[in-house]
Amino acid sequence: MTTLFDAFISYGRADSKAFAQHLQARLTQQGFNVWFDFNDIPLAVDFQNQIDDGIEKASYFLFIIAPHSVNSPYCLKEIELAVKLNKRIIPILHVMDISQETWQQRNPNSTESEWQAYKEKGLHESYQNMHPTIRKLNWVYFQEGINDFDASLTDLVKLLRSHTDYVQQHTDLLVKALEWERNQKQHSWLLVGEERQQAEAWLKIRFKDEQPPCLPTDLHCEYITESIKNANNLMTQVIIAYSDEDKATMEKIRRSLRRESITVWTNTTDIKTGESFEEAIKRGIEQADNLVYLISPDSIGSKYCQQELDLAVSLHKRIIPVLVRETPVEQIPPVLQGLQYIDLTDNVKEEDYHLDESQLLRILHQDEAYYREHKILLTKALKWKEQYQNPSILLRGYNLRSAEAWLKVAQKRTYHPPTALQEEYIAESLRQPPLESLDVFISYSRADSDLARKLNDALQMQGKTTWFDQESIASGSDFQQEIQLGIKACDNFLFILSPRSIKSPYCKDEVEYAASLNKRFVTVLHQPLDSANLHPELAKIQWIDFNQNQREFNANFNQLVRALDTDREHVHLHSKWSQRALEWQQHDQSDDLLLRGNELAIAQDWLQETNQSRKKPTATNLQNAFIEASIAAKEAHLHQEESRRKRELKQARRIIVVSVTALIGLIGLTSLAVVQWRESEQRMAGQIDALSRFSQILVKSNLKLDALIEGIRAGELFKESNSENLEIKPRINQTLQTVIYDDSVRERNRLTGHQESVWSVVFSPDGKTIASASVDKTVRLWNLEDLTLDALMHRACDWVEDYLKYNAPDSDKFLCDDVKQ
Repeated sequence: MTTLFDAFISYGRADSKAFAQHLQARLTQQGFNVWFDFNDIPLAVDFQNQIDDGIEKASYFLFIIAPHSVNSPYCLKEIELAVKLNKRIIPILHVMDISQETWQQRNPNSTESEWQAYKEKGLHESYQNMHPTIRKLNWVYFQEGINDFDASLTDLVKLLRSHTDYVQQHTDLLVKALEWERNQKQHSWLLVGEERQQAEAWLKIRFKDEQPPCLPTDLHCEYITESIKNANNLMTQVIIAYSDEDKATMEKIRRSLRRESITVWTNTTDIKTGESFEEAIKRGIEQADNLVYLISPDSIGSKYCQQELDLAVSLHKRIIPVLVRETPVEQIPPVLQGLQYIDLTDNVKEEDYHLDESQLLRILHQDEAYYREHKILLTKALKWKEQYQNPSILLRGYNLRSAEAWLKVAQKRTYHPPTALQEEYIAESLRQPPLESLDVFISYSRADSDLARKLNDALQMQGKTTWFDQESIASGSDFQQEIQLGIKACDNFLFILSPRSIKSPYCKDEVEYAASLNKRFVTVLHQPLDSANLHPELAKIQWIDFNQNQREFNANFNQLVRALDTDREHVHLHSKWSQRALEWQQHDQSDDLLLRGNELAIAQDWLQETNQSRKKPTATNLQNAFIEASIAAKEAHLHQEESRRKRELKQARRIIVVSVTALIGLIGLTSLAVVQWRESEQRMAGQIDALSRFSQILVKSNLKLDALIEGIRAGELFKESNSENLEIKPRINQTLQTVIYDDSVRERNRLTGHQESVWSVVFSPDGKTIASASVDKTVRLWNLEDLTLDALMHRACDWVEDYLKYNAPDSDKFLCDDVKQ
């Protein structure tokens, strides 16, 4: 861990060594950590590097004024570094000048003329050659024999303890920014999470009624705004379009904007290695709120600047023209001529520039929220389009409601309205059906929101649906209820580990609720922490370390995706049955909410596989109870139906016996008037007629299985009798057709023959023929009258085959054997 210091003492040894040692000792007694060369430079190291390091890491630069220190080239280097780093400098007057006697004691062999030459150069006193920064500051007086040391020390301590937080943060951020710069400004060295938020707040501090103790350096501003940009997935507030000839002006404007915490995209800092220049510029414009266009003869003549302007116009971006050099009006592009521009060409003094700077800032802050939302929605819509309308990138929840409200306002605007793509994207988001479940719930501390937001966007680009509170919860919602609904709906519980998240009571509640549902936990390590402080549920899980691979996001993210893709079907069904079981429990275990049919079969297989293979996450007690209750309900229903069917069949058989006996008796009374062979035929016809009529009675009683069996029996008797009775045969056909093709649930007939999809079907006017047309470029005709008694009996036997085999009495078991032959 980097050691920071409260103060660095710069002094000249000839005049102030003893004083400096005494001052350092007294400040240490007051609780200050003071860098002092006698104590803080190890042996056999580069002396100057150690000096520079001490100045960088010290909050205050104490310069002891004396002739030797003022005229020392070493002390001058120290002052210049402190000035460059915008250090809080406190000058301490120790010796204003030295006498000839003192000089002679130090230079015993020197002459009078040498003394005079020494004086002419101002080397004997402190003011003549003093650094201008030291000269213009107020001094703390510690002159020996003139000022009381303790009183002066009290004044110095008071200064050291004023604005302590601000000055210490200046030092802390400076040290980190220098480390970032020395590591080629890699993203892995930027500020994240709470540190970034604190740095942004620090940069915005202004001292209205007093002078600031120190000012941020350009490096501070660049480091903090680059950290903000990184947290926002490289999206910026401003992109500057300029010609190379105007680079100095561009850099000045960029410094001004960064000082105000405004993120800026330029081609000198934001083009990745190996990236196409034009693609990078295009991305920069798409992901910026505003285009600041520097007008000059060179920029007007640049094809690149013109392309940037054209793209910004097509995307409905706000364009802010800044005239940096005199340019003929007729040469300025028409789209810029109608805009009010900021004129830097009339700047004479620095104050003039500051006025123009204030005007630019005022424009940027006007409708700032509108243009930020415009950029975010455009960026999302473009990604959606590039990913072939990937549904996981569509807006949901609070984000969708917010976008819908923005669109209503945007469509009424004259300037910078929504693009057609933004409108299409929001409309498609509104059309999407609600999702039954989501892939990932993201749990995190607010201090880690940068990584959480980045993970959310990256997961959506991978086709994962996410629950992320910044997108999923609207203001005014019951926060805790929405959180729990989100956890229920998600297959995976992703937790971002950091010192803040593992101490957060809100994160703890989320972890415990997810654990109660046996959710699959996936953890990513964002910042180093003490594993002894982990919640027991989190301690069970091997985390994915996002600090490895030099904190390269994509390399670590790939590990996360692999973890989420492991056993996806099991985890998805776990969430599904969990939600159904919770709903069943919340409705007092209502039978109406139990699983049935295919769903129950899938749930049974899932539960069996989960328990036998000991899959993670395991089934909850509630899931077990819910699925077992569904199985029990199914078995009870089957048993009840079988009992009812047997009772009704028994009753129906009694009716048949009575009916057949009565009909046979009636036939016997009439048979005396006819010959023997006619008597037999009539008797058979009567039986057939009785059976077919009884079969129809069974149909009307909804005893369809029994109706089929009796219909088959009637059909077989009819075929054996060779009867030509025109009334009986249609009745048997009607009975079989009614049962086989009854209600819309059953398939009435399947007409096969086409090789591709059928796109049109029509009936003939007489209803006896169907014509079908197919993608295979054929038209087929189907005869609906081709439903003979044999065909109907054959199909009826297909329906009742299993029943006759396993459940019918012995007399009926072989009823269909002749039909099937």
